[in-house]
Amino acid sequence: MKTTIIKLDPRRPDPDRIREVAGLLLRGKVVAFPTETVYGLAVCTTQPQAVTRLQELKQRPDDKPFTYHIGNLGVLERLDIIQSRALRYLTNQFWPGPVTLIALNRKDEKIGLRFPKNDIAVKMINQCNEPVVATSANVSGEKSPRTAEEVLRIFPNEIDLVIDGGPCEWGEDSTVVDTVANPPQILRRGVYADRVDQAIEKIKLGKYPRKKILIVCTGNTCRSPMAEGWLHHELTKKGFGDQIEVSSCGICARDGSEAAVESILTLKNDEIKLEEFKTRLCRREDVLSADLVIVMSEEHKKFISELCLPARDRIVVLGVPDPIGMSMEFYEKSYRLIKEKFQAIWSEIVK
Repeated sequence: MKTTIIKLDPRRPDPDRIREVAGLLLRGKVVAFPTETVYGLAVCTTQPQAVTRLQELKQRPDDKPFTYHIGNLGVLERLDIIQSRALRYLTNQFWPGPVTLIALNRKDEKIGLRFPKNDIAVKMINQCNEPVVATSANVSGEKSPRTAEEVLRIFPNEIDLVIDGGPCEWGEDSTVVDTVANPPQILRRGVYADRVDQAIEKIKLGKYPRKKILIVCTGNTCRSPMAEGWLHHELTKKGFGDQIEVSSCGICARDGSEAAVESILTLKNDEIKLEEFKTRLCRREDVLSADLVIVMSEEHKKFISELCLPARDRIVVLGVPDPIGMSMEFYEKSYRLIKEKFQAIWSEIVK
């Protein structure tokens, strides 16, 4: 067979060519692709003959499974992954990025998971809309390739397609971490291994966020920034700063805007700084990774429930009116109400 080679701009990959590649994967072809670490070989799990071909190319035993490669956190739900506190913390720290995490699914099976930080890889995986497994594009035990040319030397006319996205950033394999172990253990040291060591040490000492709270309003400029600022300040003051992570977003927000001036001035009275705050649009991945979702109104609860049905039972409605466009006095009133509402549900926040 003759291997097809497609060259793609790593910063702006052609969406038509990405769709073409995804179509080949869905038809059972083996595709070599770049990541930020090394080049990989990918197949679609709905094509068992392709998985068998991949095992033969790698010359690895049948009982050694391949790693699922994902392009968004929503896939964890589709794969039925049990999201432990340690797994959530490590995904927040290192994904997308050069760290492979081993987790349990609800069948009590260990699953390898990798969320690459490479635009070509992520777009290809997401375009498939089916589970994709991959492995480094080498024979087991041999050096992993950093370029498309190296892949072609290792597998001359043995794979269907090679995406040439230029040399990989690192040229070194990902670090592999078993998050099922308590505490998590590094199974293979690679890129970011020292950073992973530090994260595991925090887990050992209990100095890592074991709970994630997401606060949601409409534009993420008024209510939710004030709520995030005060709650983070209060949790730190009461000794929960290392254990509970707080963030906010808005269902109609624009990424990267500033908090309303009135919100910044209101929190200054409590010596809480919001000057560096940046707004974020609420995304499904934010909701999926949160243990508690605090919203300002029933409208927000409805939006979040439709965005992510599994989160419906984790939503708390505060009932705080929107102060946007109102007087400074109204902002201060909203802020006082936010504090009162938080104090009323404090046990729920810290449990």
